[in-house]
Amino acid sequence: MNQETSVVIDAHQPRPARLRLLAVLFGLSLGVPQTVVSQDFLRVEPYQERGEAEPERPGKPADKQTIADAMERLRRSVNGKAIVHNCHQSKGHDVKVEEGSEITQITGCDLILKTRKMTTLQDGPRELEFTLYAHLADLTTPASVEPQSFSECKPATGAILKVMSRAQPGKTVRATRRLISDPGSGASKSEQSKTQTTRSDLSFFFSDAVAARKAARALDQALKVCGATEWPDEDDLP
Repeated sequence: MNQETSVVIDAHQPRPARLRLLAVLFGLSLGVPQTVVSQDFLRVEPYQERGEAEPERPGKPADKQTIADAMERLRRSVNGKAIVHNCHQSKGHDVKVEEGSEITQITGCDLILKTRKMTTLQDGPRELEFTLYAHLADLTTPASVEPQSFSECKPATGAILKVMSRAQPGKTVRATRRLISDPGSGASKSEQSKTQTTRSDLSFFFSDAVAARKAARALDQALKVCGATEWPDEDDLP
């Protein structure tokens, strides 16, 4: 004996709930089991649970792990690879110059980049150390690879390629310059003082084009996850 079932639909129920109830009633009228109707015939998720993907906003940093991974990729792409050798004439003598950069410290989106420039002179080597303290959110995308050419200076091998990110308008990169050794001064390392200065970019040099492009991609990714913004159009500059 079949028992008649009466169901009242409450108009104040949430819309997803009303749709599920209607689907069940429709299934019952066709003799379809309720489990099949509710699971396969109509599946409606609440809007707040389904949601929508939040669009990426420029200037919004990523989570700590994503930043750490990107910064580590940048470190690996620079250290041991950002090295150039060049030579030039000075007073009729060949002068050889070696310049290499390494990321020595990373804290979140802050990094310390040390560059040592060794110049071989007639009376001995002269060594300079430049240290840059960069907060990547203060820089801009995209990172670029720019060939460098100097009339009095030629690369000993390969080319001279500059990987660079410019600082946002109105911001700078803090830097120090230290003379480590100078055959003409006779001063010891402990006597050499640091000179404070600022830069308008973060940059390092490569002689290999493949390594330079890889470093530029790594730098660009690190800039983005740290919330760096694009370099503004010329019309938007102050």
